[in-house]
Amino acid sequence: MNPDITTGLAAVLGSLAGAVGSTLGTWLNQRNQNRRDLLTKKIIHREALYSEFIRESEQLLADALENSTVDLKTLLPVYSLASRIRLSSPPEIMDAAENVIQRIVKIYGEPSPTPQQIQARALRGENPLRDFSEICRVELESMLSQA
Repeated sequence: MNPDITTGLAAVLGSLAGAVGSTLGTWLNQRNQNRRDLLTKKIIHREALYSEFIRESEQLLADALENSTVDLKTLLPVYSLASRIRLSSPPEIMDAAENVIQRIVKIYGEPSPTPQQIQARALRGENPLRDFSEICRVELESMLSQA
């Protein structure tokens, strides 16, 4: 075989290999970046949703401690948030959210506690939102480790 042809063919094949490698590398990097961006958006969305649920639940808990009758209109926002959580979150988080709502409804049915009873509950570390927030934190940390 002619050495000039071999040299030219090697140069062409080397350029082709470099171009394919560069294109493949760029494509893989872009694909990974898109995955990370999507995961970041999911994390931000879920964190905002969970925070909103916690905020709404806190208000309902305060209302439940002050009032023994429930107004269905006050419960609708937390049920709406639970439905939005159901759309994008794993079953463990949905179960924890439903438990929070059940506890709130149960508290509405109880007589209003005295300030001393509220203080005693706080000193015992009772927090109806603890399980929900801890499960959410674990899920968000797990998602962050995938990024």
